[in-house]
Amino acid sequence: MNKNEYFLSALKNMYNSVLNIPADVSSEEIRILCAQLIQKAFSSINTQIKGSEYLPYEKGTIFIYNHLSNHPFFTVADQFQITLDSHFISGLLHRYYQNPGVRVTRYSLPEETNHQSYYDRFNYIRVYAKEFIPAGITETTIKSINQNFYAQATEVLKNHTGLILSPEGSSFDSENSPGKFLSGSFKLACSMKEQPLIVPLVMTNFDKLPSDATYKCEIKPPFRLSDYGVTDPKDPKFRQVIQKINQDYKTWVHQLRDEKNNFEEEIKLLIHSVKEKKNANDLVVFYGSSTIRLWKDLDQDFPKLHVLNLGFGGAFIHSLIEHFEALFDVEPPKTIVLYLGGNDLTLGYSAEKIVQKIHEFLQLIYSKFPDTLVFNIGIKPSFERFTAMDTIKKINHLMKKAAQTNPKLEQIDFFEHLINKNKVDSTFFLQDGLHLNRKGYDVLMSLIQKAFHQNNIY
Repeated sequence: MNKNEYFLSALKNMYNSVLNIPADVSSEEIRILCAQLIQKAFSSINTQIKGSEYLPYEKGTIFIYNHLSNHPFFTVADQFQITLDSHFISGLLHRYYQNPGVRVTRYSLPEETNHQSYYDRFNYIRVYAKEFIPAGITETTIKSINQNFYAQATEVLKNHTGLILSPEGSSFDSENSPGKFLSGSFKLACSMKEQPLIVPLVMTNFDKLPSDATYKCEIKPPFRLSDYGVTDPKDPKFRQVIQKINQDYKTWVHQLRDEKNNFEEEIKLLIHSVKEKKNANDLVVFYGSSTIRLWKDLDQDFPKLHVLNLGFGGAFIHSLIEHFEALFDVEPPKTIVLYLGGNDLTLGYSAEKIVQKIHEFLQLIYSKFPDTLVFNIGIKPSFERFTAMDTIKKINHLMKKAAQTNPKLEQIDFFEHLINKNKVDSTFFLQDGLHLNRKGYDVLMSLIQKAFHQNNIY
């Protein structure tokens, strides 16, 4: 069975599981089951989630997305296809919030019996979509039912549940996405006394076969319409703001669709930063993946040092090697601080292989900067990678042993400081359970400062 057939089989299993659940099982339980099954289905194909650090702690949030058409191959029953992008988002919310949220879905046409049987089990908010209106339904009926959307959606948000909807009211292929945004979701946000956050989810390739593309979802920074100065849908700026968000979405989809996953734009910006400090002879360079990239207060945390942040998100060890020469076009740094190896866990590598690749990179550093002391930060634990905990511990142990025999290498033990009663301590992490919050960076800063003092870096 190839990748496409395996994925279709998983979707059919989810569809049949939902239909065969006893009638007395609640819609909330069915939503959770479906989210678990869709997560399992997507685990068998290539997917990419970017920007999870932007997921808000705040609940009762609106998640908007550009709705993509379905590939006809993924027909699970007569005249019925699983909407991949919206199901993926439900799985994502369950993964990060332990709640798959409530979706806004269209009413079924009379002949769409499988569509109706499936969505009736979820008790989602239903509306009439322009292209799917049964014969005989009057304009008055449509307006009345769709108007009820606001009351239902407000109740969902007040119950601190995520609301998932597409502002387009239709679906498009990735190349022509998004369509024109309708005003409903934004009127909803304006109508509430306390405006909810709106989190944009940018979707690409969910209209393709998994054998032909990587399904991508990028989470953009959340906002409130009041951030644009809009607190009332009657405000003259209301339509202009929707148009701006719509145009931003077009740019985001285009960028995500065409991105080759080799960090070109990030590297260009980093090279610009390097040029500004190229001739400094006392640089302390922080190099690595998103743990470094997201350290926004690095200058303030090490005010006595001339620090340079060269982190880029999602970097593998081979990515750091590939861009090393271009980024380290500087005088020999005073020291280099590394955070690497965590993303390589997603490639299925063993602890030994990851450690081997780290040593290959260290040799590259030493060949260019033979007198530079390297500090390697141990891979942190996280909720996102809880299944790889034993591998993480082994990597950190092997690197600590290596540092004991290498005078140019210092290992900074970080793992245990984020553990409380043998569990990952959520108070150190952002909502995604992977990236550090300010409290987490305070711990890391303290450990690095201690290591710096012990090695006379100050």
